[in-house]
Amino acid sequence: MNQVAHTEKISRGFFTESFIRFFRGLFLPLCRVLKRAGVTPNAVTCVSLFFGLTAGVLFAIDRIYLGFAVGLLMGFADIVDGQLAKEFDGETVFGGVLDSTVDRYNEFFIFAGFAWRYAALGRDLWIIPCVLAFFGSVMVSYVKSRAESSGLECNVGRLQRPERLTLIAVGVLFGSVGIDLVVAFLAVATQVTAVSRLVHVWRQSGGK
Repeated sequence: MNQVAHTEKISRGFFTESFIRFFRGLFLPLCRVLKRAGVTPNAVTCVSLFFGLTAGVLFAIDRIYLGFAVGLLMGFADIVDGQLAKEFDGETVFGGVLDSTVDRYNEFFIFAGFAWRYAALGRDLWIIPCVLAFFGSVMVSYVKSRAESSGLECNVGRLQRPERLTLIAVGVLFGSVGIDLVVAFLAVATQVTAVSRLVHVWRQSGGK
């Protein structure tokens, strides 16, 4: 029992389960309106993709605070599509795959926008941390997906997608210095999270 509770706690990253339930609950009235209007979860997912691309472009042209605002809309749309699917019986296999795919694209747009901005500012070396941060983010998700497809549990690691997006949002609020700090941190921390998940899977397999 304690082990299960511990695993669930870790799987939530920095956010507690009660906080996540409360935060998602804030979007339920909007989800009800969208449901009555006939809006599907997949449609909201596509809207999230549009917001992600727009945020990336805004970051690329150094409109970081406007990019921050659009990025928030992207995150909110990502929450709403999940709520629509889970709370109103709209879950489908394709919808789950589409949602995960769009999540990866949106993270790419954000980091690509940062990388483009660094290049435009003549700070080419900072493109490398952007690449590492994006690659690490993908690997965090990939290791878990691959493990679960093999019948193993992989609910470990603090830097899941909500935590990564929250850190990016906080960094952007502090302007150029904040972006530098969060990109550098994610370039390293996402690799650590991916490796920790890999070690967790190795232990489950008996260390073989």
